[in-house]
Amino acid sequence: MKTSLLAILLASAPLAALLAPSDAHACGGCVVPPMVNTIVNAHRMALSVSPKQTVLWDQIRYDGDPESWGWLLPVKPGAVIEISTDAWFETLDAATSTTVFAPPISCSNSPDFDCGCGAMSDAAGSGGEFGPGEGVTVVHRGTVGPFQTVTLSTETPGVLDDWLTNAGYVIPDDSAPIIDAYVAEGFDFIALKLQPGKGVNEMKPVRVVQPGISPTLPLRMVAVGTGANVDITLFLITEGRWGAKNFANALVPADLVSWDFATNASNYATLRDKTLAANGGATWITTFAKPQALLGPIVGAVQGRLSISLGVDEFGFPNSFANTIAEGYIGQGVINKETSDQTCISNFSTFSSDNRMVVDPCPAGKPSNDPSCGEVAAGEIDARVFECGESDEIVDSTMDDVATALNGLHPSDVWLTRLEARLPRAALAKDLEVEPAESQSEVEHEIRARSSTNVESICPSGVVLLPGSGPGSNQDRGTFVVVLSTLGAGLLSLARRRLRGARSPLPA
Repeated sequence: MKTSLLAILLASAPLAALLAPSDAHACGGCVVPPMVNTIVNAHRMALSVSPKQTVLWDQIRYDGDPESWGWLLPVKPGAVIEISTDAWFETLDAATSTTVFAPPISCSNSPDFDCGCGAMSDAAGSGGEFGPGEGVTVVHRGTVGPFQTVTLSTETPGVLDDWLTNAGYVIPDDSAPIIDAYVAEGFDFIALKLQPGKGVNEMKPVRVVQPGISPTLPLRMVAVGTGANVDITLFLITEGRWGAKNFANALVPADLVSWDFATNASNYATLRDKTLAANGGATWITTFAKPQALLGPIVGAVQGRLSISLGVDEFGFPNSFANTIAEGYIGQGVINKETSDQTCISNFSTFSSDNRMVVDPCPAGKPSNDPSCGEVAAGEIDARVFECGESDEIVDSTMDDVATALNGLHPSDVWLTRLEARLPRAALAKDLEVEPAESQSEVEHEIRARSSTNVESICPSGVVLLPGSGPGSNQDRGTFVVVLSTLGAGLLSLARRRLRGARSPLPA
């Protein structure tokens, strides 16, 4: 039996009139009635793999109306579904997104200044009870956050489709064989719907915790409900750098990144698209990979030690900054009102280089204060030290994604790796398997453009390259000396303000 995890969304009833595109949080591929133009166009996932457990978080981006969506998640027996937080993906994405910096330039009779501007680019079910069905065992019913949940098990292909149809789901003909294949492989399923009275704005990411190592994402399910292509960003939290095993791995060629001073943008997006399109689109690019990046500070190739901005005020300036992803996660949770407790922050740096294993002494699905929780053994780290408590406004809103991600891992060995893909439907015919990467070197998400064009738009006369920096030179082609015949202080100030424009990350 394959040991893999992911989720499949199923439409529960005919959808209402279409809304403007927006974001929702769910797991896996979307199945909608044929008459409704609702398409999943992107996934943002995180996968933590240890010998103890495998955890998958997932968010989707869709075009259309999610008002009547429900979910069916194929999972390993013993899997538990839990509610996650918006802050988790918000922080992971913000801290690891690629940023391109312009080459530094010098104008005569003026101080050197660094053009550090980033290129803009692409870097739910209705309420009601679940229905009955023959040959399907209801293992568990309950609620998680705003969702009603039911865990289902069957050994007979076909009957689960009938159960779901009776429960009000619409199962397109081309998705039924995929569901049956997972039944034949021994998977159970978790189905979710929004509770009565709950709106789409109350939806939260859900995470699936499954026992043991499960380094496979069943992309067969992602094909259901998607368009011609689907963008996927996958964060891997593992011991060592990991990558795709049965797909091509690639890097965007940083040495070809060029900066256009006329448009204040780079060609990174074009290079990224070309790299993703290789091998018929069946390519995963690694855009970030660093050790101890979850609990410890991130050091970028351009700016050095980084600060993570948290939220923005009415003028677009960051509300505050964090030194690490874990700290930023809690800070963003405070901004989101998902927590009001920040006491766990001091523990992140304390354990960032610790070589002991993190162990959660509580049974899966149980809160950290449950009477069933035990104690960790000597030489282990209690996972609960990485949790912050609930919000004053939201009950059961413990910020425990970091604790869940580290369970079964040794903090000193944990890497955070970001993979990106734009997969055509043909590439979704097989599941993604991940494994330790052949190269354990770091991958930088800060890129200094190696060449540039239209420098005269900033320093309008007498552009002269340094000796040996022309085409074909081995020197850094991004270093220029610009000679100005006349440039007043006011014009120089204007040029500097233009060059200092806000650095913009490149979302997948």
